[in-house]
Amino acid sequence: MDIDIKRIRQALTALARAAATKRLLTTDDFKEICDSLMVAKLTYELDVGKDRYINPVTKQLIVADNIVDGRILLYDSGKETDMVMYYTYYHNDREFVRAFVEFPKGIQKSDLDLTMYQFIADQVYIMVNRQNLSIMLEFEEMYDDRTCIPNSKYLKNDYERVIRIVPANELYVIFMNLRNFKYLNEMIGMRGGDEALSKYAVALHTFMGENECACRVGGDNFALFVKKENIDKTLEFLDAVKLDGLPNLDGHDFSISAWIGISPPEEGEIPIDLRLEHASIACSLGKQRFKKKVMFYDTALAGDFSRSREIVAMFHPAAKKHEFHPFFQPKVNMLTGELIGLEALCRWIHDGKFIYPDQFIPVLDRQGLIHDLDMTILNETCLAIKQWLDMGLEPPRVSVNISRKNLFIPDIEGEILGIIQKNGIDTRHLEIEITESAKEEEFKRLIDFLAKLKSHGLRISIDDFGTGYSSLSLINNINADIVKIDKSFVSSMLNDKKSFILIETIIRIAKRLDMDVIAEGVEIADEGRALIDLGCINAQGYYYSKPVDFEAATKIIKEKGFKPIT
Repeated sequence: MDIDIKRIRQALTALARAAATKRLLTTDDFKEICDSLMVAKLTYELDVGKDRYINPVTKQLIVADNIVDGRILLYDSGKETDMVMYYTYYHNDREFVRAFVEFPKGIQKSDLDLTMYQFIADQVYIMVNRQNLSIMLEFEEMYDDRTCIPNSKYLKNDYERVIRIVPANELYVIFMNLRNFKYLNEMIGMRGGDEALSKYAVALHTFMGENECACRVGGDNFALFVKKENIDKTLEFLDAVKLDGLPNLDGHDFSISAWIGISPPEEGEIPIDLRLEHASIACSLGKQRFKKKVMFYDTALAGDFSRSREIVAMFHPAAKKHEFHPFFQPKVNMLTGELIGLEALCRWIHDGKFIYPDQFIPVLDRQGLIHDLDMTILNETCLAIKQWLDMGLEPPRVSVNISRKNLFIPDIEGEILGIIQKNGIDTRHLEIEITESAKEEEFKRLIDFLAKLKSHGLRISIDDFGTGYSSLSLINNINADIVKIDKSFVSSMLNDKKSFILIETIIRIAKRLDMDVIAEGVEIADEGRALIDLGCINAQGYYYSKPVDFEAATKIIKEKGFKPIT
């Protein structure tokens, strides 16, 4: 059989160039080389059972579109064949791929230059395998390994492609964090959670329209961009994505919603990285601060977020420089005017200026730094008490607030007692204030936490009593020393019968349980008189003094008291 070597060489060159591209090779790419060699059909048998060749979401082969009889089809002329030759390729001494070359009827094996066909088969295999490897590497690079939907790199590349077709000011960019995924994980376990994550990802990916894209960023975070006309139906879809067939749910469906941050369209082409950052900021603030499911980014939000990051960055250096100060509010026996205690309240003075508590405490709380702040103020309070003792003064007991967020810090009791001991003061000088809790796991831990502190001589007060859901259970289970009536009841007691009755009930229950009562937020004498009539004689509030710095508190301690309410 006559073979045109020049034509074969040109066909191989053309195939090599096609294989160097990122697209899948088609039957058209193999037509010239097969025709020049009188090959009617070319297939090869890859070990397609290997997971690495299969997209687990689509269940499709990554490296080919055409599968015939379990083989990857490279070319088919449609002619009848009656002779097949195959060539085997090995990898690590194992059969890896078999190429099947079929010839039209009438061609005999004796007509073929077998050495040349082996060479051509080797060259074709090398080209195809190189392209397959390139495609698989790109898949690894551009697709999420858990869900097999696009990753953030793919989304960014696709965004750059789309804005050449759709103006950037016609696209919304969205960042999402799943709302109830942790709860779902607890119900169905981590494996079930992974399955749910994959199902959610596929549902999201499938929902996207033409020139739109969704990706998994990592964890339970996703990002997408959609056209302006589709934003409403997209938000409706994201409000509750229904998943079925999940394990351990007895056949019930489960709907997942999300915290959503949106970078709305703006004039000009803003880089996709910046738009994703804007959407992420909106999502974070919507979830953590504003408790809004859908949050749109704007410049005011950006300033708020920037300030929060600045506060977090400043915190530890400020603590080392003793910028956090306890300001002390007196606790007073209203009948005698006697100073019976002080409450240490946190104030931040930076470069001679106050940073107000509502500007930094919520930020530090959200960033998991409230423990560090509490321990800083406890230490600074101990330093102040030691100073007063060294001055020959006998300060009243000082109360320090400890956030419930501290309950699950390992050996938090030891840390608190260690700070007190390090500063050389006795536990009798301190009182721990903690707010009540509605969460069962916190409630149990709170009982144990306070019992350990009381066993070392610390007095315990329940702050903001009556504002939670577990008030009666708390005082029934905890041997606390003091109940503090929340100022919201005190400020309305003269005009609101319900508040008056609640205060009366709290005082009566506390006395029956041998607990002291302090009313917070007393601002006028009439409130003090009403409290005294109900049997509460101790109070703190602006009627006596606002929280004051160390020097002013020292003066109050020296003066020993205030004018009684008559």
